[in-house]
Amino acid sequence: MQHSITTNAVSHATWRMGCTFIVALLAALMLTQKAADAQQIKVRCQVYATNYVDPIALASHLHHQIGNTSTTNESTGDSLLSSPTTSCDMPWFTSAGWFPVERYQLVRGVNVYYRAPGDQKTIEAIPKGLQLLAHDPRYVCNGDGSGSGQQDTPVYGCKGSWATSVTFPDCIDTSRLADEATNAVMSRSGVCPSTHPYRIPRINFLVMHDNTDGVVPNPLQVSAGVNAWEDYSFMHSDYFAANQPVFNDQLLDLCLRNAPDNVLFADPRCGVPPGS
Repeated sequence: MQHSITTNAVSHATWRMGCTFIVALLAALMLTQKAADAQQIKVRCQVYATNYVDPIALASHLHHQIGNTSTTNESTGDSLLSSPTTSCDMPWFTSAGWFPVERYQLVRGVNVYYRAPGDQKTIEAIPKGLQLLAHDPRYVCNGDGSGSGQQDTPVYGCKGSWATSVTFPDCIDTSRLADEATNAVMSRSGVCPSTHPYRIPRINFLVMHDNTDGVVPNPLQVSAGVNAWEDYSFMHSDYFAANQPVFNDQLLDLCLRNAPDNVLFADPRCGVPPGS
């Protein structure tokens, strides 16, 4: 009887040790995945104009413009690249970005992030002239852009600053750079499908609002045409790629491909950490 009890105790202890090991291993894998997704490039932009300019779709809704200040409806990748003026804090950011106006909400600034979820070493250069469209907005109250605390619906109860987050797909069909409706899909943990095999950094716009009145308008509406408004689900963003060569030639390696797994910003040229 004593032998049976001892055997059961040893088996139970072994089982507990095994479970502890598995839990620790899973935790380590999760931390490794989180760390591997951490590297980023961050650019802070100001809205420099609010107008009906949209060189990709020529849409009639009211847009906030960021990035290249030479943007017109006639802009091309070449014209943007050759006009290195920007509303952002990194002079190499000469791409153009825009998004519909959220009604009655002033924009304090826009953080643009480049990240590489999964294996960051597999990302490729962003082709000049690539046109991207992002849908599916997410919302965060008092967020710093890390992605935590985001939700699919507006943060109507938020009394402090709040933000709208829109993320662009990162898997490209390079034969259709100018067809933003079909040229890109989202990777899964950094892996692209055979239909869109060219993987670029995942770009995210974080549109920040001060919320000076302490109220998020309910319902939140966005511009959908001249004097026309739709609900928050209409929110989207456009990105017209034309960064200066240093971005593809140096920063992708420094900040993403070769960056240590345990850092957010491998170098000051990659951006400024939150709170700095």
